[in-house]
Amino acid sequence: MRKITIKKNLLDKSEKLFIFIGLLGLFPFFIGLLDLLINKNNLFFIVHLPKYYGSIILTFLGAIYWGYILSLARKSFVPEQIKFCIIIWSVIPSILAIIILTMKSNFSLLLLSMGFLLCQLVDEICNKFLLFPSWYLTLRRTLTLFVILILIYSYFIMQTP
Repeated sequence: MRKITIKKNLLDKSEKLFIFIGLLGLFPFFIGLLDLLINKNNLFFIVHLPKYYGSIILTFLGAIYWGYILSLARKSFVPEQIKFCIIIWSVIPSILAIIILTMKSNFSLLLLSMGFLLCQLVDEICNKFLLFPSWYLTLRRTLTLFVILILIYSYFIMQTP
């Protein structure tokens, strides 16, 4: 008879570290938002922090797919056509980020928030093929919600005189 062991901790140390670092990644967004709220006309940070940091993170979200496809075993069950689409997708967020960074309009914040929403939708769809760890999508949904809310709120702050 097999002995069944019950795992007390549902997450291992590396998974907890991913979650911790992911949550820490929200701080620059919050700091940038506070800077906008407190110092709107005389920003402490030379750049609009939510926009620039958000563009970096958006690029990172695409790069995750590049790395994921590279790490797949040759005999993976992911169809070649899906792999091709994922490779193409992996660079789209960085292209979008470049466009956002070149825009002087505050509309770039809304475009950035749409980029994060698009990344989340791709995560949801690709999970069927790539089978992300169970905690990953929960973390991404939470982080994406906060980031989108901060970006939209930042947009409206920048619109008021």
